[in-house]
Amino acid sequence: MTKSTFRNTVLGIGATAAAISVGYFGVQQLGRNNMFTIAAAVGGAGAISYVLQKPSQPEAPSNQPEPQPTPMKTQRKGRKS
Repeated sequence: MTKSTFRNTVLGIGATAAAISVGYFGVQQLGRNNMFTIAAAVGGAGAISYVLQKPSQPEAPSNQPEPQPTPMKTQRKGRKS
């Protein structure tokens, strides 16, 4: 396991524990319906930001031709013999 994988695993577990504790104590203070509303808003904001992000693609050097797609064999629809 690499160092960055281990770090990401530990951070993920910590973030999950923090989210659970914030949810638990939030329900105690704010009430169940308010926490559902907050969760829906955060989930919606996450979905919107995911859709709006454009993937960063490195530009290909101009002196190299673009790779041709690999041809795929197609299967004929016909009678079986």
